[in-house]
Amino acid sequence: MLDFLSIDVGTILFTLINTMILFFGLKHFLFKPVNAVLDQRKQAVDQSLQDAEDAKSAAESTKAEYEEKLAAAKEESAEMLRKAKRQAQRRADEIVAEAKADAAAVMQQNADELEREKRRAAKELRNEVSDLAVLVAEKVMAREINPDDHARLIDEFINGVEDAE
Repeated sequence: MLDFLSIDVGTILFTLINTMILFFGLKHFLFKPVNAVLDQRKQAVDQSLQDAEDAKSAAESTKAEYEEKLAAAKEESAEMLRKAKRQAQRRADEIVAEAKADAAAVMQQNADELEREKRRAAKELRNEVSDLAVLVAEKVMAREINPDDHARLIDEFINGVEDAE
Protein backbone atom coordinates (compact mmCIF):
# COMPACT_ATOMS: atom_id res chain seq x y z
CA MET A 1 0.00 0.00 0.00
CA LEU A 2 2.74 2.38 0.44
CA ASP A 3 4.16 1.77 -3.00
CA PHE A 4 2.26 4.47 -4.68
CA LEU A 5 3.46 6.95 -2.03
CA SER A 6 7.05 6.10 -2.32
CA ILE A 7 9.54 8.54 -3.79
CA ASP A 8 11.60 7.17 -6.57
CA VAL A 9 14.68 9.24 -7.31
CA GLY A 10 14.98 7.82 -10.83
CA THR A 11 11.45 8.88 -11.66
CA ILE A 12 12.09 12.34 -10.24
CA LEU A 13 15.29 12.62 -12.27
CA PHE A 14 13.57 11.35 -15.38
CA THR A 15 10.66 13.80 -14.92
CA LEU A 16 13.08 16.61 -14.23
CA ILE A 17 15.13 15.83 -17.36
CA ASN A 18 11.95 15.50 -19.45
CA THR A 19 10.70 18.83 -18.12
CA MET A 20 14.08 20.47 -18.94
CA ILE A 21 14.09 19.02 -22.45
CA LEU A 22 10.51 20.11 -22.92
CA PHE A 23 11.32 23.57 -21.55
CA PHE A 24 14.37 24.07 -23.78
CA GLY A 25 12.58 22.60 -26.81
CA LEU A 26 9.61 24.85 -26.29
CA LYS A 27 11.89 27.79 -25.61
CA HIS A 28 13.83 27.18 -28.78
CA PHE A 29 10.99 26.22 -31.11
CA LEU A 30 8.06 28.14 -29.60
CA PHE A 31 9.11 31.02 -27.35
CA LYS A 32 11.84 32.46 -29.57
CA PRO A 33 9.58 32.69 -32.67
CA VAL A 34 6.67 33.95 -30.56
CA ASN A 35 8.96 36.50 -28.89
CA ALA A 36 10.30 37.48 -32.31
CA VAL A 37 6.75 37.96 -33.59
CA LEU A 38 5.86 39.90 -30.44
CA ASP A 39 8.97 42.07 -30.87
CA GLN A 40 8.04 42.69 -34.50
CA ARG A 41 4.49 43.61 -33.48
CA LYS A 42 5.87 45.87 -30.75
CA GLN A 43 8.14 47.56 -33.27
CA ALA A 44 5.24 47.90 -35.72
CA VAL A 45 3.04 49.42 -33.00
CA ASP A 46 5.88 51.73 -31.91
CA GLN A 47 6.41 52.73 -35.56
CA SER A 48 2.67 53.32 -35.97
CA LEU A 49 2.66 55.46 -32.83
CA GLN A 50 5.70 57.38 -34.08
CA ASP A 51 4.06 57.86 -37.49
CA ALA A 52 0.90 59.05 -35.77
CA GLU A 53 2.94 61.50 -33.66
CA ASP A 54 4.73 62.74 -36.79
CA ALA A 55 1.42 63.09 -38.63
CA LYS A 56 -0.06 64.95 -35.64
CA SER A 57 2.89 67.35 -35.45
CA ALA A 58 2.76 67.85 -39.24
CA ALA A 59 -0.98 68.52 -38.99
CA GLU A 60 -0.42 71.01 -36.18
CA SER A 61 2.33 72.66 -38.20
CA THR A 62 0.08 72.83 -41.25
CA LYS A 63 -2.76 74.15 -39.10
CA ALA A 64 -0.50 76.86 -37.68
CA GLU A 65 0.68 77.71 -41.19
CA TYR A 66 -2.91 77.97 -42.44
CA GLU A 67 -3.86 80.09 -39.45
CA GLU A 68 -0.92 82.39 -40.23
CA LYS A 69 -1.98 82.57 -43.86
CA LEU A 70 -5.57 83.22 -42.83
CA ALA A 71 -4.47 85.99 -40.47
CA ALA A 72 -2.25 87.43 -43.21
CA ALA A 73 -5.13 87.26 -45.67
CA LYS A 74 -7.43 89.00 -43.19
CA GLU A 75 -4.80 91.68 -42.60
CA GLU A 76 -4.26 92.05 -46.33
CA SER A 77 -7.99 92.40 -46.97
CA ALA A 78 -8.26 94.93 -44.15
CA GLU A 79 -5.32 96.85 -45.64
CA MET A 80 -6.92 96.72 -49.08
CA LEU A 81 -10.15 98.05 -47.57
CA ARG A 82 -8.29 100.86 -45.80
CA LYS A 83 -6.44 101.67 -49.02
CA ALA A 84 -9.69 101.73 -51.00
CA LYS A 85 -11.25 104.02 -48.38
CA ARG A 86 -8.23 106.35 -48.54
CA GLN A 87 -8.40 106.40 -52.34
CA ALA A 88 -12.13 107.07 -52.25
CA GLN A 89 -11.59 109.88 -49.74
CA ARG A 90 -8.80 111.37 -51.87
CA ARG A 91 -11.00 111.16 -54.96
CA ALA A 92 -13.90 112.73 -53.07
CA ASP A 93 -11.57 115.51 -51.90
CA GLU A 94 -10.36 115.99 -55.47
CA ILE A 95 -13.93 116.17 -56.76
CA VAL A 96 -14.86 118.67 -54.05
CA ALA A 97 -11.73 120.71 -54.80
CA GLU A 98 -12.52 120.63 -58.53
CA ALA A 99 -16.10 121.67 -57.83
CA LYS A 100 -14.91 124.51 -55.61
CA ALA A 101 -12.41 125.58 -58.26
CA ASP A 102 -15.11 125.44 -60.93
CA ALA A 103 -17.50 127.39 -58.70
CA ALA A 104 -14.79 129.94 -57.97
CA ALA A 105 -14.07 130.24 -61.70
CA VAL A 106 -17.77 130.71 -62.45
CA MET A 107 -18.05 133.25 -59.64
CA GLN A 108 -14.99 135.08 -60.96
CA GLN A 109 -16.40 134.97 -64.47
CA ASN A 110 -19.70 136.33 -63.21
CA ALA A 111 -17.91 139.02 -61.22
CA ASP A 112 -15.85 139.95 -64.28
CA GLU A 113 -19.00 140.03 -66.42
CA LEU A 114 -20.74 142.16 -63.80
CA GLU A 115 -17.77 144.53 -63.69
CA ARG A 116 -17.78 144.78 -67.50
CA GLU A 117 -21.52 145.47 -67.47
CA LYS A 118 -21.04 148.05 -64.75
CA ARG A 119 -18.30 149.81 -66.74
CA ARG A 120 -20.37 149.64 -69.92
CA ALA A 121 -23.37 151.10 -68.08
CA ALA A 122 -21.17 153.80 -66.57
CA LYS A 123 -19.75 154.57 -70.01
CA GLU A 124 -23.24 154.75 -71.49
CA LEU A 125 -24.30 156.98 -68.62
CA ARG A 126 -21.29 159.22 -69.16
CA ASN A 127 -22.14 159.41 -72.84
CA GLU A 128 -25.72 160.29 -71.98
CA VAL A 129 -24.55 162.81 -69.38
CA SER A 130 -22.15 164.37 -71.88
CA ASP A 131 -24.95 164.47 -74.47
CA LEU A 132 -27.16 166.13 -71.89
CA ALA A 133 -24.35 168.51 -71.02
CA VAL A 134 -24.00 169.42 -74.66
CA LEU A 135 -27.77 169.92 -74.90
CA VAL A 136 -27.70 172.05 -71.76
CA ALA A 137 -24.78 173.97 -73.15
CA GLU A 138 -26.63 174.55 -76.39
CA LYS A 139 -29.69 175.76 -74.50
CA VAL A 140 -27.56 177.92 -72.25
CA MET A 141 -25.78 179.34 -75.23
CA ALA A 142 -29.11 180.11 -76.65
CA ARG A 143 -29.76 182.28 -73.66
CA GLU A 144 -27.52 184.24 -71.45
CA ILE A 145 -25.94 182.55 -68.42
CA ASN A 146 -25.70 184.27 -65.10
CA PRO A 147 -23.32 183.08 -62.33
CA ASP A 148 -26.08 181.32 -60.35
CA ASP A 149 -27.24 179.32 -63.37
CA HIS A 150 -23.66 178.45 -64.17
CA ALA A 151 -23.04 177.10 -60.63
CA ARG A 152 -26.33 175.19 -60.68
CA LEU A 153 -25.55 173.57 -64.03
CA ILE A 154 -22.08 172.52 -62.87
CA ASP A 155 -23.56 170.99 -59.67
CA GLU A 156 -26.19 169.10 -61.67
CA PHE A 157 -23.56 167.80 -64.01
CA ILE A 158 -21.34 166.63 -61.14
CA ASN A 159 -24.31 165.01 -59.37
CA GLY A 160 -25.32 163.27 -62.58
CA VAL A 161 -21.82 161.88 -63.05
CA GLU A 162 -21.60 160.73 -59.42
CA ASP A 163 -24.97 159.01 -59.63
CA ALA A 164 -23.87 157.26 -62.79
CA GLU A 165 -20.91 155.67 -61.11
